[in-house]
Amino acid sequence: MSRVFTAAALLALASIATPALAQPAQPSLAELAARRSATPSRHLVWRVARDGRTVAYLVGSIHLLTQYAYPLPPIFDTIWAETRVLVEEVDFGEAADSSTAAGAAAGALLPEGQTLKTLLDAATYARVTEKAVSAGMPMVLLDRMKPWLVAMTLMVPQLQHAGFDPAKGLDRHFFERAKTDGRPVRGLETTAYQLERMNGLPLGLQVDMLKTYLDDMDQQVQSLQALVRGWRTGDVAALEALLLKEFRDSPEVYQRLLVERNRNWVPKISECAAAQPCMVVVGGAHLLGPDSVVALLTRAGFTVEQQ
Repeated sequence: MSRVFTAAALLALASIATPALAQPAQPSLAELAARRSATPSRHLVWRVARDGRTVAYLVGSIHLLTQYAYPLPPIFDTIWAETRVLVEEVDFGEAADSSTAAGAAAGALLPEGQTLKTLLDAATYARVTEKAVSAGMPMVLLDRMKPWLVAMTLMVPQLQHAGFDPAKGLDRHFFERAKTDGRPVRGLETTAYQLERMNGLPLGLQVDMLKTYLDDMDQQVQSLQALVRGWRTGDVAALEALLLKEFRDSPEVYQRLLVERNRNWVPKISECAAAQPCMVVVGGAHLLGPDSVVALLTRAGFTVEQQ
């Protein structure tokens, strides 16, 4: 299991709790023209059409970005103007509900009588303790968490220290913009379902993910930087090489985090054909490869073209 896989798998969920991101003012025409000349001609964006009519735009998101990702290329303002409904992995308004969060969090805890210390070998537990202490996190809290959540809890502050922030993720950005503009927001799934995808992984596999993170923790920032470079230029081949091989090396994770969810989403995205055009913002990995939302919509008879 590689460090790219670990970062991708642990950041595959959009429902990481994040603060709101203030929205910039709508750019002027002159600003849009300047940005257009300075940005690549390809993006991690696909137009979905049927009978020549735009049904939706699929927008590949990275759930953590830096402030330097903004302002976005002009294509995103164009898509916003051409669509009327925002569709994301989850409705962040629902995810922020305290009762929803409490119920979802309970599933990420180890069963009664089991702790991280009883689950891990002594050497691995010592490494987790050392990392937690250096990050100022009490082990009494981490000790009850399932291994995948321990890895994410340790990883996210490290990435934030390097400037990557969940509040600046593309999905969060557009959720806040939708609130400002009074645009309807729909979630493709619930927060509880997202977290169950991770909670239901065998504990042995979760331990492997945690160990891989500990082995490669100094490389996590470089891994995410490589993903962002591919995202900025819409480099599908590079992103598939970075992500999909690693997911497929763990078939159960690939099925639970990508394939099953993609299949669930396609009928919901197809509903945009009978309503108003949708801007669909989901993790970039969901738009790559033969099992992707792009491939499934194409097989369902839609015309899907990268922009």
